[in-house]
Amino acid sequence: MIYSILLVIHNALRWLVVGSLLASLGMSFSGLVRQRTYQPLDQTLRVVATSIAHTQLLVGFYLYAKSPIVSYYWKAHPTFADAQEFPFFSLIHISLMIAAVVIMTIGSSKAKRQKLASEKFKTTVIYFAIALVIIFIAIPWPFSPLATRPLYRTL
Repeated sequence: MIYSILLVIHNALRWLVVGSLLASLGMSFSGLVRQRTYQPLDQTLRVVATSIAHTQLLVGFYLYAKSPIVSYYWKAHPTFADAQEFPFFSLIHISLMIAAVVIMTIGSSKAKRQKLASEKFKTTVIYFAIALVIIFIAIPWPFSPLATRPLYRTL
């Protein structure tokens, strides 16, 4: 039962991660283009986006450990090489999501240490944009050829 609940939470957090990343990217890009000062809201959006991504990753680790798909893959993967969903969730999804969160964390940390507002914005834009692209690749969209999941999961 907890697994099913966490799947719903993981799905909802996906939208918070994407939304907070887009908000932080938008504000940082705007700040870079308009050459404005770095505001507390910029800092808050960057930290919130990174924190939500970390929370999502923690929920994902639990789901990975309890997933019947992942468990089956690691026990019997040589026998179903043509089934794309199993390696997607067992290898691709988790690897790319870890990479995206690490990139976000590094970018957030580097941006915090920059002295000039323009450098803070530039660092955030670069690292968060890379993370967002990786996340978009790793999400099992309904139209994905690797594994499909609904846009909104319910119990």
